[in-house]
Amino acid sequence: MQTRRTALKVAAALLTLHATVYAQGKAQPNEASLKEAIASYVATWNRHDVQAWSALLTDDIWYTEAEDYYQRMKGRQAVLAFSGDLVKTTDLKWDVKRVKMMPDGTATVVLSHFALILPKTGAKYASTFESTPSVSRWRIEGDRWRMFFFTSHKGSALVAMQKDGVS
Repeated sequence: MQTRRTALKVAAALLTLHATVYAQGKAQPNEASLKEAIASYVATWNRHDVQAWSALLTDDIWYTEAEDYYQRMKGRQAVLAFSGDLVKTTDLKWDVKRVKMMPDGTATVVLSHFALILPKTGAKYASTFESTPSVSRWRIEGDRWRMFFFTSHKGSALVAMQKDGVS
């Protein structure tokens, strides 16, 4: 009987520990948790919440837009200065094509990037912009996945894909 009580106490302690870790929302280094982070990134953009969106970027992010290839913004503050108004005035759609979990714990994501220009009348946006392929790279920092690289410039995306072995 004593052994059974001890086993139940150990099981209860393990369940409590698991529930605590799960409740804290600590990201796991797997594709499912990364896809949740990507969905959160798009959702915060589409809520036009610049602060929540920027929290999903690393401090040392390297960010390149297709139409302004030479700016290559480095650092969260530079990206905020460039993209903050875009977050406020556009919607975003990402169609993930491929995910590659890298040996160093980071992840490379190949996607189609759609900038949807507001205002939206009914189901139609004022205009849209598609960039395929685009590439984002993510790593876990603290308790969540954060993006540390993004390019919607086709040439840069193809170079990144080749470097990371994603075809």
